[in-house]
Amino acid sequence: MIVGLVLAAVATMGFSVIFNVPRRELVFCGGVGAVVWLVFGIITHFLPEGTVAATFFGAMTATALGRFLSAIRKMPSTVYMIPGIIPLVPGVAIYRTMFYVVTGEHMLAVAQGVYALSLAGVISVGVLIILSLPRKIFSIGKGT
Repeated sequence: MIVGLVLAAVATMGFSVIFNVPRRELVFCGGVGAVVWLVFGIITHFLPEGTVAATFFGAMTATALGRFLSAIRKMPSTVYMIPGIIPLVPGVAIYRTMFYVVTGEHMLAVAQGVYALSLAGVISVGVLIILSLPRKIFSIGKGT
């Protein structure tokens, strides 16, 4: 689990560089990615068939942390949210979908495609739910 957290943080920081995140924010982005992976890992540990639910709660975690860090660090929340969601992206499911299309396994391709779309859908719904909450919930201190 520790190795997974470190790799999630490093991968998130790597994507943060690609997204032109300021250097001083890279550690925070990596921290968001690690926490998101921790939430995902805990949920899938107790619910092995719950990867969709784990992805949903991971996306909500990334968005909430992004909004909290945005208030604290005075940066846009997307600086932390977008890279923080990277560990949840269904890259393997998309790869398998294309693999099954190319190899002619159309039923498996459809199944993997639906799975990939469901993961992408719950990521967007998780982000939307947290973004719909009032800003005041995430602000720290007076007058914010």
